[in-house]
Amino acid sequence: MAILKFGIYSLIGLLSFLLPITIGGESSILMGHMKNFIMNHFSSGVNFLILFCSIITIVGTGLGLFKKNFKEQYLNDLFVTDKFSSILRIGGSIMFILISLGVAPQFLSNDTTGGLMAADMIPPLMVTFFIGVMLMPLLTSFGLVEFIGTLIAPVMRKVFRVPGYAAIDALASFLGDGTIGIVVTDQQYQKGYYTQREAAVIATSFSIVGISFAAVVADLLQFSKIFWIFYGTIAFSTFVAGFIITRLPLKKFKNEYYEGNKVVDDGAKSFAEAIHLAKSTAGKANEKDILVDSLFKILVIYITFIPVIMCVGSIGLILAENTSFFNILSMPLLPVLRMLGFSHDVAASMAPAMIVGLSDMYLPALFIENTSSELARFIVGTLSFAQLIFLSETGMILVNSKMGFTLLDVIKFFILRTVITFPVIYTIAIILVKLGILNS
Repeated sequence: MAILKFGIYSLIGLLSFLLPITIGGESSILMGHMKNFIMNHFSSGVNFLILFCSIITIVGTGLGLFKKNFKEQYLNDLFVTDKFSSILRIGGSIMFILISLGVAPQFLSNDTTGGLMAADMIPPLMVTFFIGVMLMPLLTSFGLVEFIGTLIAPVMRKVFRVPGYAAIDALASFLGDGTIGIVVTDQQYQKGYYTQREAAVIATSFSIVGISFAAVVADLLQFSKIFWIFYGTIAFSTFVAGFIITRLPLKKFKNEYYEGNKVVDDGAKSFAEAIHLAKSTAGKANEKDILVDSLFKILVIYITFIPVIMCVGSIGLILAENTSFFNILSMPLLPVLRMLGFSHDVAASMAPAMIVGLSDMYLPALFIENTSSELARFIVGTLSFAQLIFLSETGMILVNSKMGFTLLDVIKFFILRTVITFPVIYTIAIILVKLGILNS
């Protein structure tokens, strides 16, 4: 029975996330079709849900700022956070409410700033996260992560110089959510599974935002038809970055265990052990518990993540629309992009999009979505994931972890990953142009 649960659920999950299918003449992964159906038939309900969640976020986070700690842990998970994150959450929620009620100032409600976020970005994002989180356990809760992770664990030490345990963290991030991956890595570091250096490498090299969010960006940039290529490029560039970063000095992060804790990794893994772990995980999995947990995770995303995207995204678009802030910061990139053959207009769109990802991972896609060049959209879209670090979420989680990151460290890793992954992504994109898969 357990082996059937492992095989059937994992197969359905893989098909749901990775196999493009054609429905009504449109080719996309199953998630894309489901999202389109909901947005086409229930858009008003989605907008009402966002308004409801915005009100709950304002009230709950406001109470969390004063109360600091609730008796129920689930309320702490939803509403208790640092002041900066609380401001972003409440700010984003207020922005959405004001825009929806038609009382927001013009600079915020404009169709190219907050109006764009509230009308065109947040609703499909809400739907995609709902579908993605509900389907994600098919990949992560019935043994697939343990099966693949166990098989590749010996490779982790050789290629990335980290323990085999990191394979599970890495796969959970790829298949699930990068922020969860960072939290798990921090917890494993405190338990003694990794040294500080190993934890830093794992957190900044493998905790990439997962498939569900990649599907959102791929759909926005019109790459759903080649989603496996889009995500494959992200995965490969992340692999290269991990291979290089783990071999850099990183002198600040020591080869020392947290408070002297240490868990031994024997490194001995086999196919039989992988099957055994997969069967064990599938056998213990309870569908009802998984369903309840998934619904709570969706609520956490709606309360803690969506308002932050609304706030940071709107601010970023306001700055981009009304100031030269990002254009000035990105000026050194213009001659590089021009040298690579991009026209002045395309390069002018790409340059700020390549750096605005430090604020939020979703912004680069918003900056580049209307650019005619598929090549430019593909490069910026995949690079925004490969950069990994964004201050609205992963960056702040790293700073608040026990791994020793400062804000300056976060910015350094953002720049480092950009420098490493851009040439890789550019090379892949040019090959795709030569093969006729992308238009320049």
